[in-house]
Amino acid sequence: MDEMLKEFLAESAEQIDAASTQIVAFERHPEDAGLIASIFRLVHTIKGTCGFLGLNRLQKLTHAAENLIGALREGAKATPEVVSAVLAAVDRVKAVLAELEETGQEGDSDDSDMIALLEREVSRCKGELADEPEPAAAPEPASIAAIAALPTSEAPAAAAPAPEPAPARGAAAPAGAAEPAHGKRAETIRINLITLERIMQLVSELVLTRNQLLEITRHKEDETLKSPLQRLSTMTSDLQDAVMRARMQPVERVFANLPRMIRDLATDLNKKINLVTDGGDTELDRQLIELIRDPLTHLVRNCADHGIEPPEERVRLGKPAAGTVRVAASHEAGQITIEISDDGRGLNKARIQEKALALGLATPQQLGRMSDEEIYRFIFSPGFSTAEKVTNVSGRGVGMDVVRENIQAIGGSVALSSTPGHGSCFALKIPLTLAIAPALIVEARGQRFALPQHSVVEAVGVNGGEHRIEFVQGSKILQLREAVLPIGSLAELLTLDLPEESCGEPEQLAVIMRVGAHSFGITVDAVTDVQEIVVKPMGGSLQHLAAFSGHTILGDGSVVLILDPNGLREALGLEQSRETAASEADVARVGGADKMRLIYFQAGAGVDKILPLSNVARIETVSSDKIEQSNGMMLTQHQGRLMPIVPAAPDVMVKEGDNTVFVISPDDKPFGLLVDAILDIVDEKLDIEIAGEAPGIVGVANFNGVVVELLDIAYFIDMSRTPASADVKRESRLLLVDDAAFFRDMLSATLQASGFEVVKAESGAQALARVAQNARFDAILIDVELPDGAGYELAARLREAGCRAPMIALAPFASREVTRAAEAAGMAAAVGKFQRNQLLDLIRACVGDDAGEFAFASGVAA
Repeated sequence: MDEMLKEFLAESAEQIDAASTQIVAFERHPEDAGLIASIFRLVHTIKGTCGFLGLNRLQKLTHAAENLIGALREGAKATPEVVSAVLAAVDRVKAVLAELEETGQEGDSDDSDMIALLEREVSRCKGELADEPEPAAAPEPASIAAIAALPTSEAPAAAAPAPEPAPARGAAAPAGAAEPAHGKRAETIRINLITLERIMQLVSELVLTRNQLLEITRHKEDETLKSPLQRLSTMTSDLQDAVMRARMQPVERVFANLPRMIRDLATDLNKKINLVTDGGDTELDRQLIELIRDPLTHLVRNCADHGIEPPEERVRLGKPAAGTVRVAASHEAGQITIEISDDGRGLNKARIQEKALALGLATPQQLGRMSDEEIYRFIFSPGFSTAEKVTNVSGRGVGMDVVRENIQAIGGSVALSSTPGHGSCFALKIPLTLAIAPALIVEARGQRFALPQHSVVEAVGVNGGEHRIEFVQGSKILQLREAVLPIGSLAELLTLDLPEESCGEPEQLAVIMRVGAHSFGITVDAVTDVQEIVVKPMGGSLQHLAAFSGHTILGDGSVVLILDPNGLREALGLEQSRETAASEADVARVGGADKMRLIYFQAGAGVDKILPLSNVARIETVSSDKIEQSNGMMLTQHQGRLMPIVPAAPDVMVKEGDNTVFVISPDDKPFGLLVDAILDIVDEKLDIEIAGEAPGIVGVANFNGVVVELLDIAYFIDMSRTPASADVKRESRLLLVDDAAFFRDMLSATLQASGFEVVKAESGAQALARVAQNARFDAILIDVELPDGAGYELAARLREAGCRAPMIALAPFASREVTRAAEAAGMAAAVGKFQRNQLLDLIRACVGDDAGEFAFASGVAA
């Protein structure tokens, strides 16, 4: 196959997918002349290229389709019959393109049936068949789509009308259109995926070489090499980031096929269904784009078939006749969340229980002890279906188990929630990429391994406190607070030999993991680092080792194996037990909206300290000989540049040997917080009972019966800054509204340390008074729970008072409900109070040069 034909096939595949999506959108919005003009250009472009390449069959087929689309462009009504005929032609073109790609030939099949159908619809559009009788016995609605797959003239000449679709929200033109929306051709070039992968491999080798050079020169005092190596290090990091970005593609590529599928399903099921997509510009590794296509498609089909009720039933229940299936993608904490939800009947708990008993998946006693979420998760069992009859859409019990397995295979999870009468929601959480991932570097018997962080819940000390390992019927179990978990030794699971110099002390740290519905622990000697690792596949002779998913090269140039969480689960012998399975919905919430992940540690002679884990970019062990004193400040080398270190308490000193340092990275200017020892990482509710008076302390809290102090991270940011960097020009003025004194003080210190002028108010009334004084504010931060009314109500009252500053909602946890309520109130965004970096990014977006664009995009009056 010559290069010109390959290029034609690649471009045509994109154009035909774009045309299919736009045709469905045009059926719902026939008044949009731009849509039909774009569709006409796409088909016309394919037809013209076919003539140039001598592809006569495709040229005739696209010419007939172009005639019908031209009639629509001239004002003909976009009836379901006409749209179905155009979609059938699109499917036939796709089939011919597939045959052309596989064999290099168009094939000898006859398209006269399809051409006749298109010509008949053209004549009908032009009124030439107005006096003829209607065609007899119309086929089933699905027949028109089947015409596209028939290679010869065996298909019927017409199709039955589909039910009138209900109006839906206006969809943007998808990627792949012949011309971009602004009339300027995108500056892109096609690149072979093999070439891209090769570039990625070369960059990884470059990183390794860079690290080796840094290690060599670290012990030499040759100043002539340090500057070039620093430049090389920076350029290598930038190059690695650029290559990773080249692999990313918008999830819109997956969404593009959904409108056509929903239309066909509505026709097949005789339902009215609207599709709403959101977050299509969210980027994902191109490898994962293909891997999630089938699971996503199955979940959407499941919502349409099982979830959405027939129109007459919905009207009887007081719902709109048209149901809605919503697919939304968002980026959360290094993962992509894709939610597939519907406003239908919800899951039938009684029917699921009945089916589970019939299949022997649980006993009546076990079902009685299960939560609703655990019962709902039976639908992921192989062969499980509650459908009363088998259709061409569903009912065979095949699919939901594959959905879960496919998502878990790429390090993701599936959460499920349902409300009877109001619909269901499936939440897919998947990593951004399989090529690079955050990982814990753990050590067992002198050997290091990388453990993907997406499966790690927490790390706890064992055999020295409340967390104990015991033997029950010959098996190890971990007593973790109120839970009992299976646990195993990483060294024993991997049959690692004990180093000769070791005294054989038992492992003292347990890493708690969750894979699917299973929670379990793995004991290790230590967690030595947290790094973003480049994932390399296992060699052919090692691929049979289930405990490992690949290998990586660490910053010091050493090669370590990457542990496979699924392999560790299997090595522990965990079966697909439902009785002890935990709900993944609870995992997604991280203990509930009133809890947060905290790091609990010792610093100095006083009481123990806590910090929200979101403040800590990474935890490092720094040798005392790597810490130097300069101008009254401790410094160390970090990622090729100097990083200041400040003690977490006045009496925290550098110890001989290894020291624990929290790396804090505000504004990409990292500094280290020196502590004595990490005690635990837990999910707990933070309840400050006494405001702090000492410098660097926000307040005092009761933490599981122990008095602890919450550190003020803004105080330590100021300590880490040199006088030059601390002298920030204060230009932007913020109004902070929060009734809790410790939150006002903590947030204002953080904002002031970042260069903002802050005016505080403890109630809605005070906030209105500040605005009434004609004070100028560039942005307003509002707590959603105020003593004199909700923050959303205050936002509306401030707007009525003439305030036009963008407003940001503050909550302990920025849940979806909070985000939606903030959006409905016309606020710019919602953010958690402890999500410092996200808060600063939002404020800068509001007060920066692009503030007008940001406000408009968020629905805020500028």
